[in-house]
Amino acid sequence: MKNKVCLLALLFVGAFLISCTKKSEEKIIFDNSQPLALAPDVEWAVVVEPYAVFKETDEWGAATAGHCRKGEILQVKGKAVDAAKDTWYYFEGGWLPQSCVSIFSNRYKAETVSNGLLNSEN
Repeated sequence: MKNKVCLLALLFVGAFLISCTKKSEEKIIFDNSQPLALAPDVEWAVVVEPYAVFKETDEWGAATAGHCRKGEILQVKGKAVDAAKDTWYYFEGGWLPQSCVSIFSNRYKAETVSNGLLNSEN
């Protein structure tokens, strides 16, 4: 019995010492290319339609300001609700309706969804 306790104690100490060995020197590198990626007051959008048209104002009859494609990630700059109770989001290129985008609280979530959308097409 005493031998079993000693053997068990020896195994425990051996496992403890092995787990405490120093690991290789891995440095954590922070990605600063998108400083607002995790900002709590910034939202991100992923375009979910194959092609979407930016509008100059937040209404369906507005003039075209540009185009974007499925999977593009855009920083939300503003938000509005029109007379028909449709929600519109403002981006650098113009306004898009809520039906064309999915909104996320940070860029990394948006990138995950964007990658999934683009990979599902292949």
